[in-house]
Amino acid sequence: MRLGLYHTAMLALEPEALFAWLRAHHFTDVELHGGPRYRAIDWKRVASGDETLREAAARQGVTIWDIMDGSLNFLHPQREVRQAAVSHARTLIKAARVLGAISVSVFTGRDPLKTIDENLEILPAALDPVLEAADEAEIYLALENCPMAHDWPPRFNIAISPRRWREIFERIPHQALGLNFDPSHLVWQGIDYVAAVHEFGSRIILAQAKDSEILPQKVREQGILDPDFWRHRIPGQGDIDWGRLLSALVEVGYQRPLFIEQEDPFFEGELHRVEAGIEATQQYLAPRLTVS
Repeated sequence: MRLGLYHTAMLALEPEALFAWLRAHHFTDVELHGGPRYRAIDWKRVASGDETLREAAARQGVTIWDIMDGSLNFLHPQREVRQAAVSHARTLIKAARVLGAISVSVFTGRDPLKTIDENLEILPAALDPVLEAADEAEIYLALENCPMAHDWPPRFNIAISPRRWREIFERIPHQALGLNFDPSHLVWQGIDYVAAVHEFGSRIILAQAKDSEILPQKVREQGILDPDFWRHRIPGQGDIDWGRLLSALVEVGYQRPLFIEQEDPFFEGELHRVEAGIEATQQYLAPRLTVS
């Protein structure tokens, strides 16, 4: 297992500059942000067969593994929004095929006027055309587990916990459907992230390296309904036991890169601050990956 980078903290860089930065910082693997915050890539052009992006990555010795777009809502109450989500997801799947990536990562979306159980009932039909495209392209569709708790009502994702993953995979027993596993969103929910790896190891398409820190003083004063009782941290400065988590990933046979996702508020803003957080993560995790 080696470290890659999910480039959501590097959105100011054009693709050529991003790939050069990755090479200079000893990364060979990248997960690209495919949402509306990054407009430097014309995904329709890539999907049509343009290999310029793949060639640019290859020149720097970088492999593109995944395209992540968390903005799509496949369960939105408005039909035209659902259709747009499906259409763009199919575009990203075609683009992933051209790039040689293995997956496209998404949230499920959510109809905020429905309960989670009601959303689960309509999810199979909502994802069916996307999974059909994934099958055709031989690409995985990976569900990321961020609850989007800072939004109210919580409208973007229902694939947020082992209980819900279990229900989703029972309703959609499709081999192209899996997980983009982000442990940082499990720890602040009080979920056993190691047990989750053991149960869903065969469904983990990609795994991310991001930590979270629960703030006891906030919990004492306001409880857990206000969303700021926790914050993202770089690995080693949060509450995740990375030795146990990495061992669990090894035990279930995970052999793909572990993608750093940088959202620590102490390492954001100017590029040099982002770089410092990424480098600190490399220094912390690299020896543990070797041991694992």
